[in-house]
Amino acid sequence: MELRIQKLTKEMSGDYLSYFDYVAFTDHEEWSACYCLESHLKKEEEERYKTKEERRQKAKVLIENGTMQGYLIYENENIVGWCNTGDKMNYIPICENEEFITDYREKGKIKVLYCIDIAPSYRGKGIANQIMKKVCEDAKVEGYLIVEGFPFKDTNLPYQYRGPIHLYEKHGFEKHKEGPWYYIMRKEL
Repeated sequence: MELRIQKLTKEMSGDYLSYFDYVAFTDHEEWSACYCLESHLKKEEEERYKTKEERRQKAKVLIENGTMQGYLIYENENIVGWCNTGDKMNYIPICENEEFITDYREKGKIKVLYCIDIAPSYRGKGIANQIMKKVCEDAKVEGYLIVEGFPFKDTNLPYQYRGPIHLYEKHGFEKHKEGPWYYIMRKEL
C-alpha cells in the first residue's frame, strides 16, 4: 500500500470535509459530527456547535484560517485517514486545563499529536505508525523540542482516537505525566 501523507492546507478543505462526511465514521454514525473540533472549541462553544452542519461549517472556517492543522492520508486519490497535529498552544482545551500544561507555555516548543483517525477498512494496516513517524520527523525539522500525545489510560475504550499507548512507546515516547483518564506521552527531539 503506497500512502501519501500531506499537510492540510486551506485548498484541501474540500477533501477534509469529504473524508468526515463520507468515510471517517461509516462504522459509527453516532460519531459522524466530529470534524475533529474537540481540539479547538472552548467549553462554551461546544454548546454552540451541536449539529453536524454547524460543526462542518466551523471546521471549514478553522481550516481556512489555518487554525486546524494536521495531515490528510491518501492512498492514490482516496483519503484514508486524518491526523490532527500542531503547536500545543493552538489547542484551546489543552491550554484551558492546567493538568495538560507541562514545562513550556509558548509557541514553537511542543507539537501535539491530538488525534489519529483511520478509515474503517484501513485500520490495522500500519498507517498510524507511518503518521507517527511523519509527525516526529516534521516536528524536528520545524524546530520543536518535544512531541506530546494524550492516549487514554483505558485501553478497552472502543475508539482510541488519541492513538493507543503502545503506538507511542513503539516510537520512543515515554510517560511524562498521568492524568485521571489519560497519559501525557512525550518524546524529546
